Amino acid sequence: MVIPQAAAAAQIRVGAGGEYRTISDAVKSAQPGDTVLVGPGTYVENIVVDKPLTVVSTNGPSVTVVKAAITSKDVFLLSGSDIAIQGFTITAGGKGVTFAHTSDCGLTRCVVNGNVFGVYLSGATGDLVSNNNLNGNGFGIYLDGSSGNKLSNNSASNEKGGGGNASLSDGIYMFNSNANNVTRCDLSNNQNFGVSLFNSKNNAFSNNTLSSNAQFGVRLRDGADNNQFSFNTFKANAENGVLIGDSQANTFYFNNFLAEKSDFYTQEGNNINSTKELTYTYSGNVFTGFVGNYYSNYVGPDGDRNGIGDTAFSLDKYPLIKPIENYGTVQPTPTPTAPSTAASTTSTAYQNTTAPAVAQRALAAVPGFETVTAIFGLLFATVIAVVLKRMR
Repeated sequence: MVIPQAAAAAQIRVGAGGEYRTISDAVKSAQPGDTVLVGPGTYVENIVVDKPLTVVSTNGPSVTVVKAAITSKDVFLLSGSDIAIQGFTITAGGKGVTFAHTSDCGLTRCVVNGNVFGVYLSGATGDLVSNNNLNGNGFGIYLDGSSGNKLSNNSASNEKGGGGNASLSDGIYMFNSNANNVTRCDLSNNQNFGVSLFNSKNNAFSNNTLSSNAQFGVRLRDGADNNQFSFNTFKANAENGVLIGDSQANTFYFNNFLAEKSDFYTQEGNNINSTKELTYTYSGNVFTGFVGNYYSNYVGPDGDRNGIGDTAFSLDKYPLIKPIENYGTVQPTPTPTAPSTAASTTSTAYQNTTAPAVAQRALAAVPGFETVTAIFGLLFATVIAVVLKRMR
């Protein structure tokens, strides 16, 4: 019996000199794993990609434009897994690119503008949105029930809202979306907010810029819990750097707050400093301790010259004396490792317990049966020796 071999991945060309005139036709005829190479031009169509493919422009977004034929629909609609879109200008759709229940898909090096939603993730997991210009939509990136995605090195600025249900505007909006990672994004000059999180938990934001938004840099509402913000720069947002409402256990440390009218509007139950000690370098010296954030309007003293203010700044107990770039590479303080109990002589009845270490040591010190017998034997011999001596 001859076992059929999988066909080698093919390259399918679109545009002048190619086999196809539209991207949609090329995608329909492609086999899983193929690459669709799109030449320069303007393509007026709505494209559905529902199989593992790479769709890439040959000459980049400045000369390769995909414009929605039906403006209320998605320009690109992705479903399934292992789909890559790269190097296009994507415009004039209800959504520029939709990730619909996708996994391990990516959008890179695209210009996505003039859409109601630039990028829309719905039920998406493990996808990558990276190195894109997403300026000038209603929303930059909108996540709905999407978790475990990475958003990196994107610009989502000058978002202006789309009217109706999309009347507000955000660089990034998350609804019921957890454990996403957002890093090195510019989320500035938006009509409302740099970032909004609603009922979204355990997301991490680092090394982002959130400046000059018309209301807040970050808005956390209605169960947006346990999110972490570190190494970000908040600057000159019109109302607040950060607004937190009905949300708990969010953590902010090593962020810059520059020229803010109000740095935080929040309630108790959130952490405006690190929750554990960190090791950092300041003025050439290494320190370990809790750290907060830098505020351009903080003027407290630093008597011990460790870079941490001696007096609190509102809810921040450990405000930084200088901007975060003055604190070197930051490392978490290692958690002490408990001594191994592999050689313990305690009975198996006490193994795999969660007793404190002191109690474990106490259990280990209890003599075994053989030791007790030896002690009683020694005492008995001593008593006999004393009695015999008195009888002499």
